[in-house]
Amino acid sequence: MSSHRELEERVKELTAELVDNHEVIWKLRENPIYLEVDGWKRLEEVTNKIYKNYTLRLKEEFPLLTELDIQFCILLKLQFTISQIGAIIAVSSSSVSVQKNCLKKLCYRKTNICLRMGKRLICIGGCI
Repeated sequence: MSSHRELEERVKELTAELVDNHEVIWKLRENPIYLEVDGWKRLEEVTNKIYKNYTLRLKEEFPLLTELDIQFCILLKLQFTISQIGAIIAVSSSSVSVQKNCLKKLCYRKTNICLRMGKRLICIGGCI
């Protein structure tokens, strides 16, 4: 069991490294700008490659999420900060916090395992 846990931790570390070193992601972190349709498509492609069809699984698990919700979840999954997310979707940091809490409640209602993730809202992806 210990080796399984170690393997899971190693996978998480390597995934985090992939995210941190991907050109599209680090450029957006360095200069968070409002994304147009093509930018969202590219970010979704990157996320789906790193996290095995993340958006498809998200849509299957939470079919009532809007396209904007999915975009928001992508940014959370990639661990952008609240201020970065605000710049990327062109809203205030307080609006980002409100949306994050709404998604957290939705996820928690769907499956109680989300709270084990602590303060971060990785649960939107972690639940799937």
